[in-house]
Amino acid sequence: MKKLKYIIKTIFSLSLLALIMVGCDDDDYDTPPSFSDLSFTFTTGASTDKVSEVNRYYSFMDLSAGAQERYWTIPSENAFFLEGPVPNNLDNHDEYIVNPGTYISTDQTIHVLWKKGDSLSKVKYYGTFLDSTSFIFPNDYVDGDTVNDTIRTVKVGDKWVADYTFIIDVYDTVVAVPQVRYMDETILDHKNVDAVTLTFGDKLIFEDLSGLQPDNIGRPETTKWRVHTTEVDSTNQKNIYNKTLTRVELLDRVIDTITFDEIGDYQVELKATRERTERLKLSTDIYDIPTVFTVLPLDVPLTQVGDIIESNADEIMVSLSHKIQTYTENVSGNFVVEIDGVASAIESVNRNSNGTKLIITLETPLVPADASKTITVSYDGTNAALWSFDERLLEAFDNIPVEVYVPTPVEQQGDAIELEDQTIKIGFDTELDSNSFTDPITGFEVLVNGTPFAVASVSLDATDPKMLNITMAEQIYRTDVITISNDGTGSIYGLGDGAITPYTNVPVTMFEGNMIVDSSFEGTFGDVWVEGASGSGAVVEFSTEQAYDGSQSAKLEDSKPRLETSNGVLNYEAGVTYLITYRRYITSGSDISSTAADKIWYDLSKSVAPKWGASPAVDTWELVKVEVTPTADSMGKNLRLQPIPTSGVDFVVYYDDFRIFKNDARP
Repeated sequence: MKKLKYIIKTIFSLSLLALIMVGCDDDDYDTPPSFSDLSFTFTTGASTDKVSEVNRYYSFMDLSAGAQERYWTIPSENAFFLEGPVPNNLDNHDEYIVNPGTYISTDQTIHVLWKKGDSLSKVKYYGTFLDSTSFIFPNDYVDGDTVNDTIRTVKVGDKWVADYTFIIDVYDTVVAVPQVRYMDETILDHKNVDAVTLTFGDKLIFEDLSGLQPDNIGRPETTKWRVHTTEVDSTNQKNIYNKTLTRVELLDRVIDTITFDEIGDYQVELKATRERTERLKLSTDIYDIPTVFTVLPLDVPLTQVGDIIESNADEIMVSLSHKIQTYTENVSGNFVVEIDGVASAIESVNRNSNGTKLIITLETPLVPADASKTITVSYDGTNAALWSFDERLLEAFDNIPVEVYVPTPVEQQGDAIELEDQTIKIGFDTELDSNSFTDPITGFEVLVNGTPFAVASVSLDATDPKMLNITMAEQIYRTDVITISNDGTGSIYGLGDGAITPYTNVPVTMFEGNMIVDSSFEGTFGDVWVEGASGSGAVVEFSTEQAYDGSQSAKLEDSKPRLETSNGVLNYEAGVTYLITYRRYITSGSDISSTAADKIWYDLSKSVAPKWGASPAVDTWELVKVEVTPTADSMGKNLRLQPIPTSGVDFVVYYDDFRIFKNDARP
């Protein structure tokens, strides 16, 4: 039985769809009474987007089987029934209206003509059946998913009743509605004001209210403002402004501020448009604001203003009080540039791109040395090509001084340092221009132990544009004494076009590669440096009593004091000589024997013990150096320091600036 119902329902659906396409009579079909099945189709088919528009119609087809009675009810405010067949390509369907003033129909298929927009236009269906039935159809679209609705019959007495209201979103025809406001937000009554006088450069605010009318839901998406001359024949009109704006959201305000910068009489046209879609026709409306806007010239002269400045491109820039129009005439003969009273030949006088400046180019450009001279520009005020957009001629000016461009010199700054890869970095007080590195080595001199060494390359640092990277043609060593000089003759310039100011013998701090962390004992005791297995009564601590570098040192006192590292970062390579250096401060009064020494376990298993000597310096800092050459690779090691002998000896000794690094000495 279910299969039979499905077959019959499908045949009915196809038949009725064909009927509406060819315009057959709406009441030719009688539903077989053998079973009940609720079903509909619409103009928009299975789409969730049930939309229509004013002066077009929307069709409902009741495909239900077994309906005992049906009633369609349409809104009385904005709808009429049409009698089919109805062509679908007409601009006006009024001649097909049937029974005007009647809002209920029992027809199986109805065509509803809309005469007023309403997003909630309601079409009610009421039908009765002998059996329970239902109809599922797509009714909404939320977050990318289709949401279905279900019409179900309800038992009322001995009948099953289907009662449902369909909601159709009916669009109005777009009506263009402008609003004009002064810059203080005062509204201009453009319907009743025939003329408005503006001064060149004045601005007005134009807002498209077409999509914000409470009695019109045409919902235009685009706004086009056109400012044009006032000829009656639009083909003769000249447009001085054309701009299209798009409304993203339905209630967005579409506002444009228009500057009136051409002399004459103008009107402003608004074109509001809703674009054509799969279900809606193009709807557009044009409203030409009747007010005539008359734009008059400014009542102030067009003059040279501000300082006249030479740019870094050897151009003399003359600023103007207002924009001037483009010109093609050679106006050089109307200008004079003098250097200490002597005229300098002018190659050209051009307008900049937006007309706010005149650009004077001399046949012989100015140089920084000219800054000490008196340089002036004059204009005779007689060339008609130099005028503003509101037709004011540029007035004469006489002997206006020129500020000569003098590049800002680039000063070397800070110390030069060597990196682990033997790159030497040297800094400057301003960013350097990467485009100037055409011959970067010229001007540099690098002395290694007093001897000039060849420079292999000079390049701009990738992360700091104030820094240069210098590499040498030969290997350099930690023990080398290196200085850098530059005579300022090279190609490198700063971003302000300044050359490098000469400098001499800037020392290079060589890369050491110290493996000791917190070598000056400035951290917190217990972090990197800790107390080892000291004897009873020993003192091992950080102290501010003495310090060679910074404010703290390591203090070791009496009874086998042991100071160790704990971070395990010492890595040694077999056969490589390492230099251990540190500063030691022995206090007077300490017991000193001929065997006294600093025992250093540089990897906690191998040690060296540089002796204090029979008469070591006391109450002063002494530099201690000792070399070690491991015979095997040793990685992740710690260090231990212990003064010896310790049994029965009283002493106080301070240590500072403890370093271990490869003994990278020049052979």
